[in-house]
Amino acid sequence: MTVALTLLRDVRWRGRVVAGDRSRALLAALAASNGRAVSDGRLIDLVWGHDPPANEAKSLQVLVSRTRAACGADAIVRDGAGYRLGIDPGEVDSVRLAALARTARAELERDAASAQRHAREALALADGLAPPAGGDGALGDIRLAAAEHAAAAAAVLAQAASRLGAHAEALPGLETAHAAWPEDESVLADLLRAEAAVRGPGLALERFERYRRDLRERLGTSPGARLGQVQRELLALDDPVRQGVQHDATKLVGRDDDIAALRGLLASSRVVSIVGPGGLGKTRLAHVLARAAAQPHVHVVELVGVTAAEDVVAEVGSALGVRDSVSSRQALTPEQRHSYA
Repeated sequence: MTVALTLLRDVRWRGRVVAGDRSRALLAALAASNGRAVSDGRLIDLVWGHDPPANEAKSLQVLVSRTRAACGADAIVRDGAGYRLGIDPGEVDSVRLAALARTARAELERDAASAQRHAREALALADGLAPPAGGDGALGDIRLAAAEHAAAAAAVLAQAASRLGAHAEALPGLETAHAAWPEDESVLADLLRAEAAVRGPGLALERFERYRRDLRERLGTSPGARLGQVQRELLALDDPVRQGVQHDATKLVGRDDDIAALRGLLASSRVVSIVGPGGLGKTRLAHVLARAAAQPHVHVVELVGVTAAEDVVAEVGSALGVRDSVSSRQALTPEQRHSYA
């Protein structure tokens, strides 16, 4: 869907500049309604503000006619006791920006690579955003909201980059986002992981401790479960484990998108499966992920020789050291299964 009405840099209708402050204000007021009709009285308030015309109905009709002449007869549609734009809301750049920013945030926990794509598209729309000025009315409100959506998209972009392993690239954006939303523990969790990767776990733990003390002093509460998990990861980074990880003799070519998608899934899911026919490169992908994993403890368990489903847990338990007294082909006891879980 192409953009028909741009409001973020200057005001254009299908590429043509719209002249006149009141015509621009009228288009902005209609765009802000997100496809719904706006009553005549409300439009008078939004366009003229505290200086309404003597003949309100006539002045609005003249303005609508003038704006239609500049943009096209179908640009503004009479709808009941009001007016609406004659285009889909998604054809307005400000509306699309808001939708992309919301989608990027919603996608972040499910698919970091998808969130990254939506955030980049949102920021591309916001590039060159004109700052709102006093007296801009509806247009100023739209641009102010767009700046907030752009900041949210930038935060998601940084979080997604960190979850995909690009910690150095993500760190400045995460620090900016944390300064803007200091109580957003999702942002802080990603910032701590990125800072640990770039500057070391010690500095990240210091940041966590400052946040913990501030939270306790102000609210009498403790950090949430997500931050508690990150703290444990940071403490474990001083004693990392890499067991069963293999190193390739040659570089893996043509799988960058797959690796990025898998890293994003690993950041948001407890279980990620790589499936496909034999020879596709599933095991090699798994070792690539294991070598660069953000988690402090990584165990690669080979299941080539396992023929029975019940023996999978035994093999995994053996790698984790929770079944020392159990033979390599024997299922775990209920207590051992509970220990593994």
